[in-house]
Amino acid sequence: MDFEATTIPIQEENIDAWAFLEIMGHTTCAGRLTTRKIGTEVMLQIDITKGETGFSHSVLYGPKAIFSISPTTEAWCRKYNMAREKYDRSPLPYIPEGRQLASPLPEGEGQGEGDDPEDGHFDREM
Repeated sequence: MDFEATTIPIQEENIDAWAFLEIMGHTTCAGRLTTRKIGTEVMLQIDITKGETGFSHSVLYGPKAIFSISPTTEAWCRKYNMAREKYDRSPLPYIPEGRQLASPLPEGEGQGEGDDPEDGHFDREM
């Protein structure tokens, strides 16, 4: 495996590098990043790694969707994706109101005089 981070030359129009992507500032992925021309548009394709040698899938993104591109190594991308596979992304379970824990404070305590949780207004002294 290559342990030196790839770089993207400034003059280069086509990208072919291992990279960590942030999409719209919320989603992240790591893999082999290349450019693809589809019709008149240029798209960025990232091939997501799986295991030690394979790839799980590819995703195409428009350049405007990309928040950042961080060139890195194949080894780092594979390690990142293997750790991500083990992470449990299931949502928190819903707990019905009758089974939720009661507040440790007595009713009405902990609120200021002008606080009204019904309308969302809370008066606080600074």
